[in-house]
Amino acid sequence: MAPAWKDESGWTLPEMLLGLILSLGIAGSSLVMLETSLRSQSETGSRLAAQDDGSTAMLRMTKDIRTATAATVQSSTILDLQVPQRNPAGGAPLSLHVRYACSGAPSATCTRSVCNTPFSSNSCSSPTNVVTVASGVSNTDNFQGVSMGVAQPWGTPATTPSTWAGTGTPGPSNIGFISLHLRIERTFDAKIWRSSKPLDFHDGADLENYSN
Repeated sequence: MAPAWKDESGWTLPEMLLGLILSLGIAGSSLVMLETSLRSQSETGSRLAAQDDGSTAMLRMTKDIRTATAATVQSSTILDLQVPQRNPAGGAPLSLHVRYACSGAPSATCTRSVCNTPFSSNSCSSPTNVVTVASGVSNTDNFQGVSMGVAQPWGTPATTPSTWAGTGTPGPSNIGFISLHLRIERTFDAKIWRSSKPLDFHDGADLENYSN
């Protein structure tokens, strides 16, 4: 029997190099699959977060609109509502002046504030209970008044009529429906490749007991 040190069985240099190359290739493929899986998971999380933000904001705004007895679309980014509130002392309901305001694109926030001014003042001094209802808003056509099926242009305030009977013709002083539009950027775990994939939310509602 030949001495053990003379045993020539084992790997040759070319075989070792080939094995190393194959191992690196397998490891590289695994890393690519892992990165793709993580990216897909993050993409899904970003979409779900934006969808949740937009849906919650729409529900909050349409709820206030449906209970409002008067509204004024001050501009494409500001909506004033007169919302009845239960009177703790009893008797007739109190009128709450609620303002929704979006600060402007890109990546704006839309807030809900309770104003310490009458609804008819068209201002919101010393706001209280300020709550952010949506963030990452990238559009500025957020609110629009609709009169008898006709969307009213921005530039001058559009408001509800002085009586529920309306004016009989479509116009900026005869709106009974508020159209809403939010475009939400996908800011959760944001990457540059997501910046062109916002989600659009469209909704609207008639004011309380009023439809034209």
